Amino acid sequence: MQIDGFLGPGHVSMVIGTRPYEFIAKHYKRPLVVAGFEPLDVLHSVWMVLMQIVEGRAEIENQYARIVPDEGNDEALAAVAEVFELREFFEWRGLGSIDHSGVRVRKEFAAFDAERKFTVPDIKIADPKSCQCGEVLKGVIKPFDCKVFGKACTPEMPLGALMVSSEGACAAYYQYGDPARMRELEKA
Repeated sequence: MQIDGFLGPGHVSMVIGTRPYEFIAKHYKRPLVVAGFEPLDVLHSVWMVLMQIVEGRAEIENQYARIVPDEGNDEALAAVAEVFELREFFEWRGLGSIDHSGVRVRKEFAAFDAERKFTVPDIKIADPKSCQCGEVLKGVIKPFDCKVFGKACTPEMPLGALMVSSEGACAAYYQYGDPARMRELEKA
C-alpha cells in the first residue's frame, strides 16, 4: 500500500502539539498536516498535503494553528503525565501486542482506576479466524476484500471489532461504500 501523506488529528494534537509527528517527515519522508474539524479545515488540510507532494516536500504543517500549539498544551500534558504511565505491553484487538503503546492509571490514582477497582478477568477476545480485521487495520486489505464482509459480518451481526463500532472501517464501508460492490457481495 502506498501512503503519500497524512492528515493529523486536531483533537489529539491540541494536547500533544505537532512535534511528536516529526518522525513521519524525517524518517518516512511523508507530509503530515494537522487538521481542524470544520469542512473547510479538512479541505484546506488536504490541499496543504497535496501542495507538499507536488512541491516534493515532506514537512509537518499545522492547519489548525488557531487551536493546536506546536509545543502542545503544557497544562494538559502535565495532567496526563501525572495520572498515567506507559504500559510495558498492550494487546490491541486485531493487531496483537505492541510494546509501550498503551497507558495505565498510576498507583496514586488507584481509587479512580476501573482495572484495579473491579475484578476483570484477563480474557483475550480474538476475532473469529474468518475475520480479517487485523489486515484491514494494517491497510493490507480494504474491508470489501475481507472474506466475510457483507456476508457473515454485517452491522446487524458483526464478527469483528471494525464492524461492531459504527465508526469502524468495515461499518463505514458497509454504510457508505460503493453500492454496486455491495450488490455484488449480496449476490455471492
